[in-house]
Amino acid sequence: MVASRSQFEQSLGFILTDINRLARKEFDRRVRDLRLTRAQWLFLFHLAQQPGCTQSELAERLQMEKITVSRQAERLLRAGWIERRNHAEDGRAYHLFVARKAQPILARLTHVAGQLRDEYLRGLPDRRRTALIADLLHIKSNLLRMEAQTRRRSPGHEKN
Repeated sequence: MVASRSQFEQSLGFILTDINRLARKEFDRRVRDLRLTRAQWLFLFHLAQQPGCTQSELAERLQMEKITVSRQAERLLRAGWIERRNHAEDGRAYHLFVARKAQPILARLTHVAGQLRDEYLRGLPDRRRTALIADLLHIKSNLLRMEAQTRRRSPGHEKN
């Protein structure tokens, strides 16, 4: 049996996807004057959360192809927004860091994100906000566990 439109619009997956789409659209609108693409601000934001990561680690975190992250890193490096340092153990890899020049932009992105979050959570008491975040993190944990189980079962998976 096919789900009705109403059932679909009430499904958790649809709601989460729609909230994500609407929040990103509004965030993009609010930071448009920074002249950053979504890919650039996501790159900077994730790099700030994991300073010193490699391009491969960042690609996995961003769920992007390594070559795409490499090209984005080159653009941000040329603009002076990130720094790349040699990896001590692997001459082909680099550690990435947010450059001092990008700190004011990151501060602005963080401020705008906080304001937007406050606005879209308006009307939810703190107790319900905390419960909502806890429930969503629980769901995320379940999905990560499922992903890890799938990887372990997949052909070619090597145990360390």
